Amino acid sequence: MQGNGKFIGVMGSGLIGTDPYAVDAWSGSSRFFFGECDRQGILERAFGVEVHKALRAPLMLRNFSPDRDLWRQRFYLDTAYYEALSRAIVARLTARDQGCAVLQIGGIYNLRRRLGASRPIYSYHDGNLATAMKSPQFSTRLSPRSVQRALDYEREVYQSIDVIFTMSEYLRRSFIEDFGVEPRKVVTIGAGINLEAAPRWAADKPYDSKKLLFLGADFERKGGRTLLQAFVTVRAAHPTAELFIVGPRDLSIPAEHSAGVHNVGFLSKGSEADRGRLETILREASLFVLPSVYEPFGIAPLEAMAAGIPAVLTDAWAFPEMVTPGVNGALVRSGDAADLAAKLIDLLGDAARLRAMGSAGRQRVLENFTWPRVVNKMRAAMRATG
Repeated sequence: MQGNGKFIGVMGSGLIGTDPYAVDAWSGSSRFFFGECDRQGILERAFGVEVHKALRAPLMLRNFSPDRDLWRQRFYLDTAYYEALSRAIVARLTARDQGCAVLQIGGIYNLRRRLGASRPIYSYHDGNLATAMKSPQFSTRLSPRSVQRALDYEREVYQSIDVIFTMSEYLRRSFIEDFGVEPRKVVTIGAGINLEAAPRWAADKPYDSKKLLFLGADFERKGGRTLLQAFVTVRAAHPTAELFIVGPRDLSIPAEHSAGVHNVGFLSKGSEADRGRLETILREASLFVLPSVYEPFGIAPLEAMAAGIPAVLTDAWAFPEMVTPGVNGALVRSGDAADLAAKLIDLLGDAARLRAMGSAGRQRVLENFTWPRVVNKMRAAMRATG
């Protein structure tokens, strides 16, 4: 970094949140990331923005659709909204910030266009538009022209940034292959678990409990329906198996898939009671399952592994960077309930193997997926380019 060796952290929009230190902003990651940057003395300050409602309302109206999901996707692909957010960020910078670099969360702000070449600009990502378009939930009814405008906007942003930091190697390849960014300008620094401290791991953890844990708010995107289908087969082989579903706020489970399933609902990390409930579930679970159909990164599997729980994940996106089959869990084909059921049945039948996998997974997280490690890697990259 140049100048005073510190940076200003910026973020915004309803996509990721407008308060960097909110419990749920950027899936909880911004609070821990900026907190560690501050602890290491490289953060001057961090702030978030949203476009004023007087400017936001016309943008929402021009993207209107009776289909709320389509309306939302149209609005968050509108480059006019990106420009308004960029102006809002620059308006918040002060004379005291002159000597600082800028680090933005995500690629929907074009700060170089407004700040010129006088200061370093960095960015940190768990995804980008090119990878989001691979999600089954990305609407095919969006205007190709609007999608291309958003892709072109991101390309300009990424080409102008000094260094792009990514949570995964999978995402790093996307910036290089989909947006033509020079490989030297894209650095994988990973991500950490969003917990104040690593979960306790009891030596007598009950790996023979046959309790499975699904943790994620977006039940459909995270493969919940595939899991429910597979769990029927799992229960036939292991009649005492139970599935705990944590995260969805409003979930209806069909009667034919409900045997042994506990719909816990949403648990907030900001609630002491909810945290206690989640800690109990983590303590008793013997296997974590998240067969996502699309995942930008995925912090939840890391938090489960930190609690000594082996993970069964989809064999795509960043998940193969977290799980080595046979070592700390298993990988399954996306949307393949039969493959998922077979691997769950196999793992649940061997508590000793689950214990060994749980130990290996916890060690991997504590060694590789912590915020101090992330920020150290980022600082090294900043120094190398500064």
